[in-house]
Amino acid sequence: MTETESNPKKPKRKDNDGLHKRRGIWHYKLKVAGRWKECSAHTTSYQEARNERQRVIQAQREGRLPTDMSNWPLEKAAKEWLAGRARLVAAQTARIDRERLVPLLQALGSHRLSQITACDISGYQLGRVAKVSPRTVNLETKVLRMILRSAKWWSHLADDYKPLREDKRGPGRALSPEEERRLFEVASSNPNWSVAYYAALLAANTTARSCEIKGLRVADVDLEARIMTVRRSSTKTDAGCRVMPLNTAATWAVARLLERAALLGAIDPNHYVFPGFSFRRTKEGANAGAGFNPTRPMKSWRSAWRKLTRKAALGGLRFHDLRHHCITRLAEAGVPEQTLMAIAGHVSREILEHYSHIRMQAKRDAVSMLDKPTTAAETSRVAAIN
Repeated sequence: MTETESNPKKPKRKDNDGLHKRRGIWHYKLKVAGRWKECSAHTTSYQEARNERQRVIQAQREGRLPTDMSNWPLEKAAKEWLAGRARLVAAQTARIDRERLVPLLQALGSHRLSQITACDISGYQLGRVAKVSPRTVNLETKVLRMILRSAKWWSHLADDYKPLREDKRGPGRALSPEEERRLFEVASSNPNWSVAYYAALLAANTTARSCEIKGLRVADVDLEARIMTVRRSSTKTDAGCRVMPLNTAATWAVARLLERAALLGAIDPNHYVFPGFSFRRTKEGANAGAGFNPTRPMKSWRSAWRKLTRKAALGGLRFHDLRHHCITRLAEAGVPEQTLMAIAGHVSREILEHYSHIRMQAKRDAVSMLDKPTTAAETSRVAAIN
């Protein structure tokens, strides 16, 4: 009898449960993108390992299995996400996303996505809301949620996440007729404020946002037809892309802006109505002056806006409030909701209500209509009461 016959090899035990131990920890194999990958169940308990394996297989079938991106630090994942995002959204939206990521990266940038917990997000909310509004915090965490979703990790946290309660009234402000008159009288009194003045007239008469106004190109304005086109690249949403009619005040403001733009070199249809400020020379004598680039839009008129609103005794008035103001005036004039949403670029009644601030005088005028008798009998009743 040979040695082999006296010591036959034991038959290899068939792996019926897909689990095997390694240094006391249960592991299993999972086929991902056509390749087998060994995964740890992170437990010494056989039953827990079986449950974990079944959970992962089910998540894979449903398309919820976390990707390799879930092991990246938030800083790296955010950079990759932003690069892909920039190809899908408007430049303005991508810029806002980058700005909202700044405080998130300061707080959680070194965390791997798979290490971020609901407690981490809650802690971020509590710390951040002491500095900014609940609305801002919710928008920032929305960006974080989109990144976590791209790594298929958000489903692990969704049940425990709660957004902060927001003030549904919003911070918007509508001007009284006297405030509106004072604002534009002051704005027109100083030539250095002309850009802010013309832009304010446009916003107060068209509902246009500041980003939409800055993104206007020469070809977007038709003075003969008295219309202004807002491109998708300069607005926040698909609904923001629209054609708006221009009233007399808005037409006058646009005409002045086109004259100014032509003097600054904006003569091509694709040039911006608000040419960007490129440089300033102050130490070269004969070459002293300013340079404008009509192929890039203006960044801001913030300084002029702050000075003129302070002089008009309207300190704290935001440029965006003129959008609220215009929508309020249209609502008070009885413009139908669908028409108003088409002009303003809204997509829901909730957003419309956020912007509309019907003034008390308009409400008083409305209820006063109930005092007017409608029939002879009603006239006699009112006379008897008086």
